[in-house]
Amino acid sequence: MGDYAVRVEGLSKLYRLGRRRGEEVPFRSRAAKILRSAFRPRPPQPTLWALDDVSFDVKQGEVLGIIGRNGAGKSTLLKILSRLSEPTRGRAIVNGRLGSLLEVGTGFHIELTGRENVYLNGAILGMRRSELDQKFDQIIDFAGVEAFLDTPVKYYSSGMYVRLAFAVAAHLEPDILIVDEVLSVGDIAFQRKCLGKMGEVASEGRTVLFVSHSMPTVKSLCNRAILLDGGKLVLDGAPDDVVAAYLRTDDIPRGEAVVRAGDSVMGTGEARLRSASLLDSAGKVADQLHFTERFRLKMIFDSKVRIAETVPASSETAAPCGKLSLRHLALPHLPSLPE
Repeated sequence: MGDYAVRVEGLSKLYRLGRRRGEEVPFRSRAAKILRSAFRPRPPQPTLWALDDVSFDVKQGEVLGIIGRNGAGKSTLLKILSRLSEPTRGRAIVNGRLGSLLEVGTGFHIELTGRENVYLNGAILGMRRSELDQKFDQIIDFAGVEAFLDTPVKYYSSGMYVRLAFAVAAHLEPDILIVDEVLSVGDIAFQRKCLGKMGEVASEGRTVLFVSHSMPTVKSLCNRAILLDGGKLVLDGAPDDVVAAYLRTDDIPRGEAVVRAGDSVMGTGEARLRSASLLDSAGKVADQLHFTERFRLKMIFDSKVRIAETVPASSETAAPCGKLSLRHLALPHLPSLPE
């Protein structure tokens, strides 16, 4: 594989939709189904190609962002790379020690304590007992669950789960670290710590595959990105280009919204909103904002009266002459702006 950490060749995964395997069906229902099938052809079972002929390589030391809408095949791809699922066609070759964090609490036993689960989860990920003993204090300090170390994890919050799970995976010191969108469970301080740890892993020359719906994070952390849609790889390139292509899809919220003449409105009608724009800290229209970034909302409206200034409706009892409250503004039901 040369200098490649991951090689994916023609990877495809087919799921058959319908009744789950092993689901019990009453004898009478089974007998009726057999009789019906004897007299009429059996309808084809619906299927879904979660991945369809996906191929790409990841060089050692690359930080690859994997983006796409829900159901695009991102998690299926990571599960195959982590050997949790088998492909229908194609193959995925991983060159090096792999650490993955795909779901909150994966590999945890709810009846065991946090301390015991560190050793259990570490063993599942391939860490030796001596390695866990050496890094135990670092793992617990990173997770910030010292006070609950000897408490069964069934009493942990989802945030505590993910902190401890990520801490174990991050201290595995893998050649390849795979992280799905689980960091959204943690608080802002822990998200920053996790992103810093992934940046540290990347700076040490190790490989990171990162699935996220946070486009600013993908652009700041990754040096390459791929876009999946309907199980197919539609774009592979620089993060800025791939993110821009993803945001151009029709169902992604824009940072600008224009009011059409026929839109229904609410309010008294002294003024009518024409457009609204979300601006970043540099004053440019933003489709996405980082959670720490300051922003402004720019609103343009037409008014039937001369307005000196606008004031929030909650800060006044009545709109004085020359002022306009937001409750006097005719507001339409605008398309959703990014959070």
